Amino acid sequence: MRRTFSTYGAKMRQANREAVATVVALAVIVAVWLVGGIGLAGCGIEVFSTPIWIIGGTIGPWVAAVVCAVVLARCVFADFSLDDDAEAVSDAASAGATGAEGEEARRG
Repeated sequence: MRRTFSTYGAKMRQANREAVATVVALAVIVAVWLVGGIGLAGCGIEVFSTPIWIIGGTIGPWVAAVVCAVVLARCVFADFSLDDDAEAVSDAASAGATGAEGEEARRG
């Protein structure tokens, strides 16, 4: 989804929000891995002659990663360009410099 941000600061806040959400997603995936792998290690359950902790420690985090990626893509990440504001800022800075020179000429 394409979003528009009015300032460079707003874009940086969005980038920080995405970074924090990604770290949270990583923590969720690690927690699923720990619970599915180590948490099930004490069980004597087997599926197709494979201990359940192996399945829980491999398939569980994979499923969690897919779910986290979909949630991040749909709810958190935004498609925006950092270049748009950089051009506007440089144009404003050059216009401001011209304006300041013109102001000095009017005073002088």
